[in-house]
Amino acid sequence: MTEEAPSSPAQRALDAAEALLGARAGELKLEIRKMPRFAERVFAGGGESASARLETNDLPAHVRGLQIDRYAIVLALMPEAPSEEGVADTVRRARNQCVVARSYLTSPAALDLHAILLGPRGSEGSDTWRALALIAERDERVARKLVWLRPEDPAADEASFAEFTQRTFLARPWVTDAVFSMAPLDNISRAAAAGEVPRDTASTWIQLASAADEDDDRDPDAMVDGMIAAWRQRSSK
Repeated sequence: MTEEAPSSPAQRALDAAEALLGARAGELKLEIRKMPRFAERVFAGGGESASARLETNDLPAHVRGLQIDRYAIVLALMPEAPSEEGVADTVRRARNQCVVARSYLTSPAALDLHAILLGPRGSEGSDTWRALALIAERDERVARKLVWLRPEDPAADEASFAEFTQRTFLARPWVTDAVFSMAPLDNISRAAAAGEVPRDTASTWIQLASAADEDDDRDPDAMVDGMIAAWRQRSSK
């Protein structure tokens, strides 16, 4: 990790992305914390041992570590020039940084580790950059990679970032004012009648969904967890 002057473009890009992440976390009432250990060269418990640290040329030049709720985040930059070689090297470095970050996490927490990579200014509208971003995101070794391609105009950052978050763990598609019918629950009942879903599992799903519909403050994550648990109980029978 390289120390940066406060006015450096890389620092400003990371500052802006961190602020946007913080704002989105605030909207969702999720805690966000700085986690500088995730951005270090040294593995957890490594001390001064040379074998427990990575070389700077194997890590991102500019990087931040954050924690949003249960999600650990390594925040870094894509290269300025659009090339497969540059992106491959960026992904390699980000992956190495994630290995360091994982050493500070429990095994269950490591499953929620993400690397968010910021594209250069103006990359949002580029077909070349979109293709390169897909290449980066296909690499799911060590951690999931997500690429935000930034717009040319900084004034558009907020809208662009909001669109980006809709395909991340910060999306909340169930938070809506739309009115839903009971048709999906009827479909579950029909699936149970056809033998596709056990009746007791379908009944549990319907109860959970109905309870969530009646209670506006009910945590939708808890409902999903309950549905998954009901399906696993079906699988164990």
